[in-house]
Amino acid sequence: MKQEKMQKFRAFIAILLLLLVWTSGRAQQYTATEGLLHVPSADMDKKFTARVGIHYMPKSLVPDMMTVDGEKFNTFSYYISLTPLDWIQVSFVEVSWKFHQDLIPSNPIKFYSKDRHLSIKLRPIKEGRYWPSVAVGADDFWGRKDNGYSESNYFRNYYLALTKHFDIGGNSLGTHLTFRKWEWDFNHRYEGVVGGLTFQPRFYKPLRVIAEWDGCEMNIGADCRLFNLVQLQMFLQDCRYFSGGVCLAIKLM
Repeated sequence: MKQEKMQKFRAFIAILLLLLVWTSGRAQQYTATEGLLHVPSADMDKKFTARVGIHYMPKSLVPDMMTVDGEKFNTFSYYISLTPLDWIQVSFVEVSWKFHQDLIPSNPIKFYSKDRHLSIKLRPIKEGRYWPSVAVGADDFWGRKDNGYSESNYFRNYYLALTKHFDIGGNSLGTHLTFRKWEWDFNHRYEGVVGGLTFQPRFYKPLRVIAEWDGCEMNIGADCRLFNLVQLQMFLQDCRYFSGGVCLAIKLM
C-alpha cells in the first residue's frame, strides 16, 4: 500500500512539473521587460512596478559572439527594471560571461566577467476597445563607439510592437505582432516580423501560456505570478532548449 501511494505521489509530482514546464506574470523575462519569451510585445507593467530577478539562458539563446575558446556557453542574466509610469519601462541587465582567469589560456575557465546593457520601452498608444497598444523599444542601446561601430552591444536591437487582447468566454487571448531590427549580423536570423499568442484561462488569470515565432524558431512556455509578488517563467526555445527564471515584481506605491 505504501509503495502504491508513493508511486501515485511520484506520478503527481511528474505531472505537476510537466504542467509547470508547459503552462507555468508577463515578462520577456531574461531582459526584465514586459513581453513574451524571446519576443517583445506592447504590454507594459503597471506604473510604479520594480523587478529584480535572475534568468537561466541556454547557449542557444546567447549571442554568437559571446564565446570562450570559440564555444558558446550556458549562462544567467541578472536584472533590475522600473516602470515609473505606465508608458515607460527601463531596465539594467548583466549577463555572466566565461573567461580564462586573467585571460591566460592555461588558467581555468569561470564566470569572471559580465556583459552589461540597458533597455528602454515606450508605449505612446494604450490598448483600447477597437485598437491595439503600440510600443517602441531598444535593448542594449547604450555603448561606446569606435570609428562608428559598437565595441560590444551584443544584444542591441530596436522594435515596434502591437498588442491586442480579446475576451473569449472570460478567457483572455492576446495577439502580438512585432517588427524587430538587430544591430549585428550574427543576430539577423531573429529580425523581421515576429510575434505570438498568449492565453490566460479564466480560472486562474495569473497564469499565461505562450507560443511565439522569434524569426528563427518556435518557442513555447508559460509564466505565472504567485502571491502577486513572485513571477516564474519557463520555456523551451525551439521547443527543445530549456530556459527559465524567477523575479520579484514589487509595487512601489
